[in-house]
Amino acid sequence: MFDLSKLYKKYALKKMLKSNKRKVYIHPSVILMDSTYFDFRTENTDKRIFIDEESMVGCSFIFESNNGFVKIGKRTFINGGTNLISINEIDVGDDVTIGWNVYIYDHDSHSLDYRFRKDDIERQRKDFYANRNFIFSKDWSTVKSAPIKICNKAWIGFNVLILKGVTIGEGAIIGAGSVVTKNVPAWTIVAGNPAKIVKKIEH
Repeated sequence: MFDLSKLYKKYALKKMLKSNKRKVYIHPSVILMDSTYFDFRTENTDKRIFIDEESMVGCSFIFESNNGFVKIGKRTFINGGTNLISINEIDVGDDVTIGWNVYIYDHDSHSLDYRFRKDDIERQRKDFYANRNFIFSKDWSTVKSAPIKICNKAWIGFNVLILKGVTIGEGAIIGAGSVVTKNVPAWTIVAGNPAKIVKKIEH
């Protein structure tokens, strides 16, 4: 039996990409899996996503502010259930493999000062009752953010969390379930919470 839901989803995705053509560049050879999801929570019309040739992605791209940029290189694979959440920049290189249910988060989401968090909640309520996205009017100037870079040939295992300001070196491997808060040297394997070097890779 023909699956109309898949046809509708592909039509809806094509329509969304057309309506956001200034925000998205996807090379014609890229494969977008059914799980791919684009979430633009503001009205910024600048380019927000660049996906280079022969990559295959099934992740969610989430932009919570007027800033944020995600770049994906060539021949990279990102599995479904993974979330790239950006108000700064996330740069994924060539020949990278990223497993499912990975979170790559280039900001802290909230301020360390409880008074700003209190203001966040007040704004969320107003946005909700105004029938807008509940973080539409959030003050991002109080939130720390820093770019994330994942270099060529890296492999990120499933259930990994990568936090702001991290660079993962060329060919590095991040073990499943790890929390990465600091830079990872090239050609090493890291694991744990927080992630630490457990082995060097011959290359």
